[in-house]
Amino acid sequence: MRVEITDVVVEQLRDVLESGELDDPANYMGAQFAAQDFGFEELATFVYEADAATYYEAVRQAAKRSDADIPLR
Repeated sequence: MRVEITDVVVEQLRDVLESGELDDPANYMGAQFAAQDFGFEELATFVYEADAATYYEAVRQAAKRSDADIPLR
């Protein structure tokens, strides 16, 4: 389902991606577990509700805001 990508979601996703907890940024299930571990309720809900294209769009936005080198496919 297409859901809104909020600034909070992008910032939380950036933090998860920068943490190194995910082996692959496209791993949405891993992102959901990491969001729960970090206490990022809004990100966890977003990952659960978003379709793959919306999730990947959020990953790309988070990677652009990051100072870390986040590999994208």
